[in-house]
Amino acid sequence: MKTITQSNTKTLLISLFLAGALHTSAQAEGTQENTQTAVSQPTGPQTLVTINGQDITDLEALAFNALQGGQNRLDSQQAQVQLLNQLVNTTLLAQQAKKTGVDKLPQVVAALKMADIQVLAEAQVNTFLGQSPVTDEEIKAAYDKKYTAESLQEYKVRHILVQEEKQAKEIVDALAKGEDFTKLAKEHSVDSSKDAGGELGWIGRSQVVKPFGDALADLEKGKHSTTPVQTQFGWHVIEVVDIRTQEPPPLEQVKDQLKLQIRQQKLAQMVTELRKSADIKVEGAQQVPAATAAEKPEDPASQK
Repeated sequence: MKTITQSNTKTLLISLFLAGALHTSAQAEGTQENTQTAVSQPTGPQTLVTINGQDITDLEALAFNALQGGQNRLDSQQAQVQLLNQLVNTTLLAQQAKKTGVDKLPQVVAALKMADIQVLAEAQVNTFLGQSPVTDEEIKAAYDKKYTAESLQEYKVRHILVQEEKQAKEIVDALAKGEDFTKLAKEHSVDSSKDAGGELGWIGRSQVVKPFGDALADLEKGKHSTTPVQTQFGWHVIEVVDIRTQEPPPLEQVKDQLKLQIRQQKLAQMVTELRKSADIKVEGAQQVPAATAAEKPEDPASQK
């Protein structure tokens, strides 16, 4: 839900009466004079229209638009009148639902309850983020943390994956005797990269599982692992073909992205604290079964 403002109140009010969509021309003329006075000196939410005795205010109209996903931009008279007509139609349907008892149906009661929770939750998010703005210092710290020398280093890698440690050691011995890495990969690897001689291309340590990434950091250019590396996918023999260091992007280029990430982190921390202090009892829910071996990703090295 987008943050609701009253910046469009004046144009909403004027458009309503200019269009004459909901009032007769005589009523619109008399009411427009009062509206102009109210807009010049607003004292609170202004009533736009009354439907069967139910007042609808400018703030409610803007909230209604926000709940529709803000699909009406409200930057034209036509869009503003369209919004008000949608609101009138929706209000009439809601009033009819109460008359016929539809609002008492269990599924409707549940939906109304969840809608109330959703609106309040999103309002709390907006309030929290407004009270905890992301500073330039936080953005710079996040930038320095993300773009370190380690994170900017990339490795051109080949690997051979087998299921047994004994076979991996035999491959290491074969390499020590001068056998070709690409040939061995095509003959023995069970990874999808085998047809390319075990080539994984340029990767960073954060793109692969930790034991694999740690092994990369210990290898020099042109060297292969002399001890097989175990991951949840099997046993790897790894060769670093080349190493390069990327240039970090300019801070201004990634500033918005970092700002969004920091906001998400702050929000996640707030929710974590709320959960810690809450009394939560899960009743009637089944536990999610742990992933089986068959559900593991096909590519053993990559976490891209």
